[in-house]
Amino acid sequence: MAAASRVPVHIVTGFLGSGKTTLIHSLIEQKPVDEKWAILVNEFGQIGIDQAMFDARDDVVVKGLPGGCLCCQLAFVLQAALVNLLARSKPDRVIIEPSGLGHPAGLLDLLRGEAFQDVVTVQDIIATLDPRRLDEARVREHDTFQDQLHMADAIAITMGEQASSAQHQQAQQFIGTLWPARKWVYTVEEGVLPVSLILDSGQARQQDQPAMPAEHQALAASPSLEGAFFDFPPP
Repeated sequence: MAAASRVPVHIVTGFLGSGKTTLIHSLIEQKPVDEKWAILVNEFGQIGIDQAMFDARDDVVVKGLPGGCLCCQLAFVLQAALVNLLARSKPDRVIIEPSGLGHPAGLLDLLRGEAFQDVVTVQDIIATLDPRRLDEARVREHDTFQDQLHMADAIAITMGEQASSAQHQQAQQFIGTLWPARKWVYTVEEGVLPVSLILDSGQARQQDQPAMPAEHQALAASPSLEGAFFDFPPP
């Protein structure tokens, strides 16, 4: 499939409680009127973005995958759900919100695999960062917390109104240690991230990131869905 006809997929990652759901809500509210979006969410059984909120709209579809880390244990379920969404809803854009304890490398491996490589194009990974959490050593030193930020192409600093100037400065210093530099760092105000930041993300994400960690690879192991899986039934 030509690159221009592939469906752009955005991953919004970040630690638990860092404002991912609020940020996605803001993006939906700014969505171009001529685009249909599909949202895949998983937060350990709690769907923060409720499909019922969008029942009156035909331009937003929400699919929740409760019950585990979307990046690994639910890889097979995610694959089936995404295929179903692409076939039946035919979205112009997909946003995936993994669990706050999920490693985004697992999603990248899946989206770049045979089942999707000719169907979707992975755009920039956006990580949400609550600057207040950097005060907590158990969070700051958590492997997944660090991996999410290191893998991100861009960072949205959330909860800005609740953080002190010292915490904001600490966040900027922390982000400054990341290499290579992020494409953009934006301080979100009142939960709003300009939708232009994802619409103007440009080329697909480069395939130069580290592989999925070994402990997640074992969890993600599941039967392969062959290319014939895309012989979609009619809606």
